[in-house]
Order: sequence, then C-alpha cells, then structure tokens
Amino acid sequence: MARLAIIARADATGLGNQTRRLVEMLNPERVLVIDSTPFNQNQQDFTFFEPYNWYKVTGFPDRQQITNFLRGMDIVLSCETFYNKSFVKVANSLGVKTLLQFNYEFLDYLQDPSLELPTKLLSPSHWHMDELSEKFNNVIYLPPPMDMSNFYTNGILNYKRNNTKRRFLHIVGKGAYLDRNGTLDLLESLKYTKSDFELVIKYQTISDEVKNHPQAQDPRVIFDSEAPKNEADLYKDFDAMILPRRYAGQCLPMNEALASCLPVIMTDIDPNNKILPENWLVKSHKVGEFMTRAMIDYYSADHKALAKTIDNLCKNDLQSDKEAAYAIAEANFCKELLLDKYTELINEVTQ
Repeated sequence: MARLAIIARADATGLGNQTRRLVEMLNPERVLVIDSTPFNQNQQDFTFFEPYNWYKVTGFPDRQQITNFLRGMDIVLSCETFYNKSFVKVANSLGVKTLLQFNYEFLDYLQDPSLELPTKLLSPSHWHMDELSEKFNNVIYLPPPMDMSNFYTNGILNYKRNNTKRRFLHIVGKGAYLDRNGTLDLLESLKYTKSDFELVIKYQTISDEVKNHPQAQDPRVIFDSEAPKNEADLYKDFDAMILPRRYAGQCLPMNEALASCLPVIMTDIDPNNKILPENWLVKSHKVGEFMTRAMIDYYSADHKALAKTIDNLCKNDLQSDKEAAYAIAEANFCKELLLDKYTELINEVTQ
C-alpha cells in the first residue's frame, strides 16, 4: 500500500472543506495542515485533524519543512497549490509522486512553464479540460468527494417540501471577483418576476453594490449571514438553488446543493452545461474577460430568461427535478464511488 500524504487547510473555506473531505476519505499516513492566517486571516480549526498524524505549518512551508514532511512518503496530494513553487522539485528529488487537484484560474503551470509539473493534474470539473489535455499530457478528470450521508437528512426534507410558497437559496460566500456567483444578475432579474417566493441570500461577506441594489429591498429577499457548524445545514428547507455563475469551474455549493436534492439553476456556460440538465440552464452572454494565470471569459445571465426560469420553478412540480439533482450528485461526487478511482490512481502512479 502506497504511503500517502495530503496537504490540507484548517479554515472554513471551500478549500478547507475540499481538503478535509479528501483526508477523511483517503486516511493518509501523514497530513500537512496549513494555518492560512498569515495570508487570509481566516479563523482556523485544527480539531478535525486530531485523529491523524498531522503537522502544522503557519503560512507557506519552506524547503526544509517540505523535505521533513515528504521524507518516507510515496505520494502526496494537494488542492489548488503546493504552497511553495519548489515543492514538486523537492518531491521529485525524494522520489515522491505528486498529485494536484487544481483550479484552472490559479494553475501556475499555465503561466510559468519552467516549473516542474506534478505527476498528475486532477481537474475537479470539465472546465478547460480539452485545452489542458492538449497542453499537458498528465491531466485527468477527478472531482473531490462528498459524504452523501451528511446531506441525506436535509435532502429528504427538501424532497418532501410541498409548501405553496417556493423557497430558493443563493450562496454568495465571500463574494469572489466580478460577482462570480451572479448575485447582481439574480437581483436584477427580480424586476421581471411577480411570483410569490422567498429568496434567501447566504453570505460571509457582501459588497456594497449588492447591499445597495434596489432589488435588495424586495420583500421576497432575505439576507442571511449565519454560518452553521455543519455545512449541510446551509441547504436545509429549500426547493432549489439559483446560482447564475459568471465564470469558474469547480463549484462546491453546486455539488452540495445537488446532494441535498436541490435542482441548481445556473448559466448555460462551460462547465455548468456539462453536468446539469438543459432546463436548469439560463441563456447567457459574454460580457468581458480578465487575466489570472490565463485569460478568463466571464458571462451574464439574461435577466428576463432567469426571471422566467424562476416563475417556472414557482408553478411547476419539482419532485422529478429533486430526484434528478440527487442522482447527479451520487453519480459524480459520492465518496464511495470516488474512493475506488482515487485508490486506483494512487496505485497506478506509485507502482
């Protein structure tokens, strides 16, 4: 059995959830836990890692810390970054294989071809997969796992909801660049729908542009900054999630909503249209581009089309959509299914 190490985060972020779920599923021999306080000031919680053989590094690990962590390991897995540009070089010198579950917009290898490539690049979504497969020969699709049982109870409650008034969820999170989750587009669309519903907008931080938007005063809108200890409770007591995302690949809120039996309404763009049914997708148009490690196109949902979709959610029976949501999550993100795929990959690259 290969000796696996994982780099994880201790903060309450998507990256924190993603890495903790990988640790839980794969039960590594060693975990390097990044205390991200120096670079993002997020609150840290290390209690999750107490059952594991873990080491804490505050901020970015230096070369000696990397060497000490990797010595005696066969393979190491990290998400988005290795936190040091010489990490793969050090790993290679020690004979340790490297796996990176990347986010396309932060993939350093697109910008700096001098960096040594990991053994495998794991794409968490289908976003830009064709392009990356042409550029690199070590890219595979392998999304992060989910414990479906954690979302099952709320999923059953959502499935059984049969209230006259629909209740919809929108997640802002920390409000990424250029209104990534499409909060402003969603608010703008409310001008064109008179249906009776409740829209709960959940956030950690929120921009003045959102707070001061005229439709933010719509009586159907509720702003909620409560952060439940169990992330599954974010999705409790809803009929659908409306998330007209403007760009980006991996979307953990989409995965979690699907596992909670919530149909997810998104923009008709890549990679949303690679996984969601056509009737959940809203006509969209490109409005600009910006540079990260590569040029990123961003889009806007057609406001009237989004309003029409909301009206349809209010008047249609959603039971089959809720069943479809859970089935999509189960087929793509279930940890029992993915464990075999991760194990197979680890064995393949360490043989």
